[in-house]
Amino acid sequence: MHLLIDVGNSRIKWRLIIDEYNDDELTQYGLLADLATYIGGLETHKISVLLAAVNQTEQLKRLLSEYEFKAVIVADSQPNQAGIVNSYQQPERMGIDRWLAMIAAFSARTKQQGIIVVDAGSALTIDVVSACGVHLGGYIVPGLLMAQRALFSNTERVIQYEEGISSEEGYEKLHKLGNNTVQCVEYGVINQLIALVRQVQEEYVGYEIFFTGGDGQLLATSIQAGTVDENLVLKGLWQVRN
Repeated sequence: MHLLIDVGNSRIKWRLIIDEYNDDELTQYGLLADLATYIGGLETHKISVLLAAVNQTEQLKRLLSEYEFKAVIVADSQPNQAGIVNSYQQPERMGIDRWLAMIAAFSARTKQQGIIVVDAGSALTIDVVSACGVHLGGYIVPGLLMAQRALFSNTERVIQYEEGISSEEGYEKLHKLGNNTVQCVEYGVINQLIALVRQVQEEYVGYEIFFTGGDGQLLATSIQAGTVDENLVLKGLWQVRN
């Protein structure tokens, strides 16, 4: 058995694999305390941990060291792995979440074309991989909430107040002009991110696009193309387990 753990900037995702990865199996979400509670109910001596961490690494390592797992394997970005060639001069400095998401998306592409991987989490990352598996490069910009908070906290005249909108308005945000400051910020940030994704899509015509991360569905809906998969990082982690 394998316990796959994806530690992001704002939350942790994990999944227990008995034999083989199955999309029907449950992916769990939470904070470090939630993961600790989950691990406490496992027969850890039967389980190998596969860890992809961009945050809380030391805290999580201390937690895992308290249990007798068969093995704890920490994934790192590589120069060349699973058909993908890293473009970084120092490959280990690429975020492991980006690396694993590219690996999973590349293996899931429907044709022998290049891919665009959009991870819409705390930060928005966009990575482009050629049809032969060469990472051409990418972008990292503040994600939806990070960009909004930057405006609310660093601009004197942009102050959050009660006349804002709820997250349930979803897709409607993409087709409106704001009528109060909060709306102007939120609608503006969303459409700014959409414009960047569309720009990349227009520059790499024919590339298959994948979305992951908490705001991936929202961006995919606006683009009206591509595949949304919340578990790309976990899938990539499973694929490089050997």
